[in-house]
Amino acid sequence: MAQFDVVPHPIASLRQAFPLAVILRSDLIAPGEETVIAPLVPRRHFPSATGRLSPIVRIDEEDYVVLVDRLVTLQVRSLPRRIANISAHREAIQGAIDLLFFGV
Repeated sequence: MAQFDVVPHPIASLRQAFPLAVILRSDLIAPGEETVIAPLVPRRHFPSATGRLSPIVRIDEEDYVVLVDRLVTLQVRSLPRRIANISAHREAIQGAIDLLFFGV
């Protein structure tokens, strides 16, 4: 799996609320057993999402909010198949992470 690949949320019990997740771990880091993901929620379920902390991405004709404030570390082997890649939104996602961790 590559950075910014989108997968069905790997935790089945959370999939109804957060159907998708994006891999955030850099491809420059040696592959390990774990990776960091952020859940994605359909924008229609989270209409109040605005601003840098909640980047909006488009996947298969639907807008999703990347919830960078809900990061999770999971085993790579638990990740389902890749269904999309949102690397085109790299700057917005990186900006949200910078705001969350560094306040910039």
